[in-house]
Amino acid sequence: MVVCGKDTEGPSVSGGVCIFFTSLDVPSSTLPLHTSLQAVAVRIHSTSLITVCCLYLPPNTVIHQHDLNNLVDQLPAPFIILGDFNGHSTLWGSAKTNPRSRQIEQVLSDHCLCLLNHEELTYFHEPTRSFHTIDLAICSPSLLPHLNLSVEKDLYNSEHFPVILSHDSDPVGKTFPPTYSYRRADWALFTQLAVITDAMVKTESIDTAVQEVTNVLIAAVDLSIPKSSSHSFQHYKPWWNADCQTAYKNQRKLWGIFGRYPTTENLLAFKRAKANARRVRRRSQRQSWIRYVSSLNSSTSSKQFWEKVKAANGIYREFSFPILQTSNSVFSSTVEIANILGETFQSVSSAASYNSRFLEIKRRAERTPINFSTRSFFPYNCNFTMTELKKALIQAHNTSPGLDGITYTMLRHLHPNSLANILFLFNRVWKEHCFPSSWREAIVIPILKPGKVATNLLSYRPIVLTSCFCKTFERMVNTRLVYVLEKEKCISPLQSGFRKGRSTLDNLVFLESQIRDAFVRRNHLVSLFFDIEKAYDRTWRYGILRNMYDFGL
Repeated sequence: MVVCGKDTEGPSVSGGVCIFFTSLDVPSSTLPLHTSLQAVAVRIHSTSLITVCCLYLPPNTVIHQHDLNNLVDQLPAPFIILGDFNGHSTLWGSAKTNPRSRQIEQVLSDHCLCLLNHEELTYFHEPTRSFHTIDLAICSPSLLPHLNLSVEKDLYNSEHFPVILSHDSDPVGKTFPPTYSYRRADWALFTQLAVITDAMVKTESIDTAVQEVTNVLIAAVDLSIPKSSSHSFQHYKPWWNADCQTAYKNQRKLWGIFGRYPTTENLLAFKRAKANARRVRRRSQRQSWIRYVSSLNSSTSSKQFWEKVKAANGIYREFSFPILQTSNSVFSSTVEIANILGETFQSVSSAASYNSRFLEIKRRAERTPINFSTRSFFPYNCNFTMTELKKALIQAHNTSPGLDGITYTMLRHLHPNSLANILFLFNRVWKEHCFPSSWREAIVIPILKPGKVATNLLSYRPIVLTSCFCKTFERMVNTRLVYVLEKEKCISPLQSGFRKGRSTLDNLVFLESQIRDAFVRRNHLVSLFFDIEKAYDRTWRYGILRNMYDFGL
């Protein structure tokens, strides 16, 4: 959820504006405004790039015409201006006209803008039990044929009715790719259907064998594991129950009666229903929290606890891609953003990042053929065993699948005979030195780096989702290599990263002991700290590795 707001200043002012942008699949970015008015703006990409401005004009504040004109001039076209203007005019359905409405009419005329309101009532004045139209929607002429304005009938504990603005080309309902619901899986049926035979893994081509195994697993999982709905996910409220639903329905029913017959009796009945609904919600929230706290025990993880706390408070971790910008271009649609991010990641890891000396070494090394054959026997070259495969599956976390859709959970529920044929396929890859082409394909997800500007292309780190088949095989190979390197003491004892039983705390403790020892001996201690830019996005440059070797690091 993107939040864009502007607080009022001074001790006697009222109001304030804010935009809550909750759609995660629509790129957006904040538009800075230089104005004394209470206004904020964002740029979003619906079917094209549109500027949305939220404006509040207090009823008892003097608004200058040049301030309104200056605000409109700052909004890139096409744009929409929404908000509480506190202007009454017969042009949009009011019974009278006030000076504020004349200013608004002047803005519409000077900038050739269009008014989307059609005499819809948007405001309820409780003291007089009367309805007015003071919430307006103004847009550029190019947007007028494509926008539709409607007003909700429920106040939702406010004085203003929600104004809904929709685009005529927007889909009726956004859908998302369905996912497998493992909680409702029939694993016995999956094990029965997911049969990996000898013929599948003994085909002439390894690529064909991998594809046939993948097809069998996907067909089995489609028949044994139901999928979640493709509709947008609605965050649930842990405390919402049937009593809350009944009280809310009664509140809406009495409000509808009051809307048709605005009498004092109907207003009092609605207020009583509203107070009762609020009381029921608060009681349900309190009881729900008491039940959850009573259910806590030593096996409850801190992650589960904080997820429940955030859900109870309506806090969810969400992120949407903003509109990306370069020095001379703006990328707003999801396709444009995906393409430019892909080009950026490719350029960062391309040969253009290396110096000429390193490129010459790289070309020379790549021209040298690799000979895998040897007359000597090394234990790490033998076939993999079932113990190694099962250990790799046990150690694997339930991460997101790659492009093939295969997960670790599926592999763990295979029949022992099918798992043995999977092991045979892995050994074919190991002995024939042929890496399957499908394992080279992956899903790349851009993740915003902490503290970085979201509109900058270089602020994103690519996270790659590869095949779980491939990662299982890689884990088996890595286990062997790490064992040999540790046994032969090929790794420096000062290295702590990517080593079992070691962490960065070891280096910190070592540095602290060296500092204390230098103080005691009255010696100088020299420490060198450096940060390698994009260390995980591209290969380290030859010069850095050469210097580290020269210094004995």
